[in-house]
Amino acid sequence: MKCCAAFLSISILLSCMVPIGVYADVNDADSSSTLEQRRALSNRIKQLRELRKRLPIPVPAGLFGIYAFPEKGQGVAGVNFQHHQFEGLIQGSDSVSAETVVTTAPNRFFGDPMQPPTLRVVPQKAKADVVFPYANFAINDRFALVALVPLIRKETVLETFAGPVGTNSLGTNTVTTKGLGDIKFGTIFKAYNSHDYNHNVIFDLVLSAPTGSITEEDENLTPMNTRMKTRLAYGMQLGSGTWDSLLGVVYWGKKKKWGWGAQYLATIPLESENSEGWRNGDKHEATAWMSYEWNPDLVTSIRVRGETQDKIHGIDPKIYGPGLGANPDNYGGERTEIGVGINWMPALANNLSLELLVPLHQDRNGVQPEHDLSIALSWRKGFF
Repeated sequence: MKCCAAFLSISILLSCMVPIGVYADVNDADSSSTLEQRRALSNRIKQLRELRKRLPIPVPAGLFGIYAFPEKGQGVAGVNFQHHQFEGLIQGSDSVSAETVVTTAPNRFFGDPMQPPTLRVVPQKAKADVVFPYANFAINDRFALVALVPLIRKETVLETFAGPVGTNSLGTNTVTTKGLGDIKFGTIFKAYNSHDYNHNVIFDLVLSAPTGSITEEDENLTPMNTRMKTRLAYGMQLGSGTWDSLLGVVYWGKKKKWGWGAQYLATIPLESENSEGWRNGDKHEATAWMSYEWNPDLVTSIRVRGETQDKIHGIDPKIYGPGLGANPDNYGGERTEIGVGINWMPALANNLSLELLVPLHQDRNGVQPEHDLSIALSWRKGFF
């Protein structure tokens, strides 16, 4: 299961807009307010309205690295939750049954003692949940510092088939991993802003540190109907094990109630292999979106996202056997998704957003769990 990278995808800036509606009755301030208080509030409203002109129409919850606050000392912090769900199996672009896979998909380790010719352990369903706090702080009018800390939980239900051949199922068992993922930090550079802030270009320059574990183990049901604790598949590990770069470019624009934009993001390992002898394949993502502001507190969005990723390079000698996830060739490939989202501002500078993504097309390397959907839920608060 390759969760994150979806998830992973990754820098951390989310839209945090300033609603206008909450100020509609400012002129009706309590008569007991002093003149100085009213003047201070009026000046604050003007500042927030001016700031709002320099920010995008709120963007979908699953987007990161989209903009930086325009002035030194401004920023945003919050928490994002992502859920990724998989069910069934896919070979290339075709859904396939577990029985088909265990009778036709080759076992990479066939020829070694006790290794059957085909796969005997395959995922039935899987899910990954990621919670990450994040922060973005403008250090001047061009650069902002960004960071996020992912906390990950992965779960896969594996089905095991008896012996070296045949379709006699022994049943299922569930394996899990949880803990800290790869911490990401870096900078956002604002390369261009039009005089009216309706057209903007920024660059994402982010590093991913190898803080997530790549040696996770759990108990597995073997084709011999025994239970054995072994190192789990690559997709069940919590990190990449390598220093990685996340390099991106973003354009966003707006006019009246409409917002739009596009982003390209590449995740490139900076090391040839990690401590266990492998590395993730290079990943390239592109997305485009459009948003509409129904009122200052409510925005909806639609976007299309595509990704392509190489297979895993190298091999961990402890990830071994006739399980689908033990073969590095069964990772990566292409996926295209469509997402719909909603963005709501219940209070000043506090933003809640939700996005649902479902696949339009998948063409995966080898045999993999089939991706069903992703959900992103975010809360963020602006400081300015």
